[in-house]
Amino acid sequence: MSLQEAPAPRRADDAWREGKSGLLVIGVFFGVFGLWAAFAPLDSGVVATGEVKVSGNRQVVQHRDGGTVSTVAVREGDHVTAGQLLVELSDVEIVARENALTGQAIELQASRERLLAEGAGRSTLARPAAWATLPEEHLSLADAVFERQQRELATSLAATNASVSVLGQRQRGTTARVDGFQQEIEAVDRQLVLVEQELTSLQALEAEGFAATSRVRAVERAQVELIGRRASLIGQIEQSRESVSETQLQSISLRRDRAGQIAEELRMTDARLAEVLPQLQATRLQLESTRVRAPAAGRIVGLSVFNAGAVVRPGDSILELVPDEQGLILEVRVSPTDADNVAPGQPTIVRFSAFEGRSIPFAHGAVERISADRFEDNRTGAPYFLADVRVGPDEMALLARSAGVATLALQPGLPVEVIIPLRKRTALQYLLEPLTQSLWRSFRQN
Repeated sequence: MSLQEAPAPRRADDAWREGKSGLLVIGVFFGVFGLWAAFAPLDSGVVATGEVKVSGNRQVVQHRDGGTVSTVAVREGDHVTAGQLLVELSDVEIVARENALTGQAIELQASRERLLAEGAGRSTLARPAAWATLPEEHLSLADAVFERQQRELATSLAATNASVSVLGQRQRGTTARVDGFQQEIEAVDRQLVLVEQELTSLQALEAEGFAATSRVRAVERAQVELIGRRASLIGQIEQSRESVSETQLQSISLRRDRAGQIAEELRMTDARLAEVLPQLQATRLQLESTRVRAPAAGRIVGLSVFNAGAVVRPGDSILELVPDEQGLILEVRVSPTDADNVAPGQPTIVRFSAFEGRSIPFAHGAVERISADRFEDNRTGAPYFLADVRVGPDEMALLARSAGVATLALQPGLPVEVIIPLRKRTALQYLLEPLTQSLWRSFRQN
């Protein structure tokens, strides 16, 4: 009996040790769990569901004047770049008006350069600086006008120079005659000296009776004639000098009159340009407006014209564009119990339910707007508040790269889940929150 009862104490010790080990494991488990619960973050937040929305950030593409469609360059759902041609309207009348005004502007600009060149005395015409931006279809007209104005410049300069040259020749001829008259006066003066000497000798001989009186009178008449001749030559010289002065004044007046004509023509040309250029600019803007282009890069939705010949009324929507750079708008429903905790600017975490099972991470966004009043579901009658959440273009680009595509196509109506973090808390606070709230209410009951 003593041999069989001896092992009993050892079994009791083993049971005690196993119990201690179990308690130790349980204590370690709850200790680690308590530490984890005390420090592990488990933030509170609002969970809302909704869908992708595009109506909030669509750009309506319209045409102010309307017209008949000649070309439709896009289709519904196409992705376009900024400035890409979308729709082109008929522009026959506008093109005709633009061509006429462009022709007038080219003519006036070339004429202005001709007048400036002639006024400065230049024989070559400079191409107007405004022609550097001329459309290619108008370059041949500009070249023809430029050549014609160059010929007119040469003709006008030649005519002016010819008139001045004639006056110059007349002046030189008159000056030459003056020189001739001077030489004649010098000859007359020499003759007068000889006549005076002869007359003095004859008068002495006449006094002595050796010379006939008629002979003396003939020499006296010759002297008078020479004096008259000299006086006449002096008068002709004075007339010739007056003629030279008049010729000089005519030359100056000719150039002054031509300068005045150039100034007047230039003034009229500038005035006409001041009328034509604004009309041309307005017509070109109107012509460009017939080519409806994308205001930004994005996707085409709501296309209302589909083929040539369709009529667009002034101000009617041609199509709508969802710009890429504006990101994405999500419309979510927030429970009335959580709506008071949601405000514009709060960060959000967005999960696209439509991509379940695909390698697309969560996206980050922000609350943009929350409705001022609540709505009710037409089917269930459940109340809710509407909130708009914006996902920025950078986040959309990150999602596209994660999906391995250039652009992530999200159609309106795709379901989304949005978490709006409210406050920081730990797992322990989350576990104890029902108890603390119950105690808080119970301590305040009557």
